[in-house]
Amino acid sequence: MKKIITAIGNPVLNVNLKKEEEFEVMSEDIQYQEGIFEFLEKEPNINFLILSELITGNLEIKNLIEKIKSINNNIQIILFLEKENKELENYLYAKGVDFIFYNNEIEIKEIIQIIKTNQKEQNSELKKEIIELKKLLEEKNEKINMNLNNKSKKEKLINLYNKIFLRKNLLKEKTKEIICVSGTSGVGKSIFTVNLAKSINKNKILIIDFDILNNSLHTILGVKRYSEKIIKKMENKSNEIKIEELIIKINSKIDLISGVNLLVDSNYKINNLKLKNILDTLAQNYNVIIIDTSSECFLDFTKEIMKLSNLNIFISETNLLQIKKAKNLLNIYINKWKIPAKNFNIVFNKYDLNSIDFSILKNIFSDFNILGKLNTDINYNLIINKNALGNLNKKLQKEYLHIYKNLKIKQ
Repeated sequence: MKKIITAIGNPVLNVNLKKEEEFEVMSEDIQYQEGIFEFLEKEPNINFLILSELITGNLEIKNLIEKIKSINNNIQIILFLEKENKELENYLYAKGVDFIFYNNEIEIKEIIQIIKTNQKEQNSELKKEIIELKKLLEEKNEKINMNLNNKSKKEKLINLYNKIFLRKNLLKEKTKEIICVSGTSGVGKSIFTVNLAKSINKNKILIIDFDILNNSLHTILGVKRYSEKIIKKMENKSNEIKIEELIIKINSKIDLISGVNLLVDSNYKINNLKLKNILDTLAQNYNVIIIDTSSECFLDFTKEIMKLSNLNIFISETNLLQIKKAKNLLNIYINKWKIPAKNFNIVFNKYDLNSIDFSILKNIFSDFNILGKLNTDINYNLIINKNALGNLNKKLQKEYLHIYKNLKIKQ
């Protein structure tokens, strides 16, 4: 039996939930934020919280969710927001909110159905249930008080349930790891990306060069930026270029996408939904996707990549000038882009005898997860000049594996 509490300032939903035999509604509808905390501290095993952004209290919704999760990290949250805000929505999903709706977007019976069918099963079984649920809802159109003969309402219902069951976990279903690599210019992001891909023991790895201003991965890997097929399409501007057509095979394990500038408009913009759909599509065929990003902070799609990735690595060199640049860039990511500091995992690159002491570096970046350091490698220029992807020595490969293992631990 699922234990539920509501905090939406409206007792109607609470009354309807109590009529369901599968549910145990643990209290009357809670009317204020502090009441939620008090109840969760007394009852730690609540399964579902149905919450409204408008509930009385002093905390903003972001802080409210964080505090709720600090008390009961396993609680599943259905949240109602007053106004559509995609940036806030993405942030709240990242903080562990399970379902987000806007006022008047969903009916009480649909909420009940969400809770009943929300089970942590294998992906194949979940997809099967979604299909069955859609069919059931179509057959019982009178009971859910919707005219499914009306095409627009039918599409709305189908889209709604796609959102409920697929949106949050879509990338996680299709790939375990989407790694975003960021950092200031010249710190070695591209070489790091290539070497990380070479070191990871996975069958299918995709590298995406999203540094559209200074892309260099195709040079490092010794391939042309565009295939002949893409060049012909570029000449015929009427032909749309799809992301799959940009894939270049490097070896049996690693593929590369280098020409993403063809997907970006003249103002260096790309629709966020399109970007998400691109990653969704690619994630079906790869165990790991590693995205090399630009150091330029005016590119909105870099922010979106960071939010869509489940692992973020920030590269910094170990001299005073680069550390200052790194701190300034991280400040933009955190304060302007609203990405939490804990999302960033720091790697110190090109470490040598003249670098700032590692213990001091860890203290300077104490707000972040430290993955480790990579020593300066004598083969650095060889990899660039001779496309020597295969020349990664065992010592350096061991360092990258150490970085990767630390990243997984902190995931």
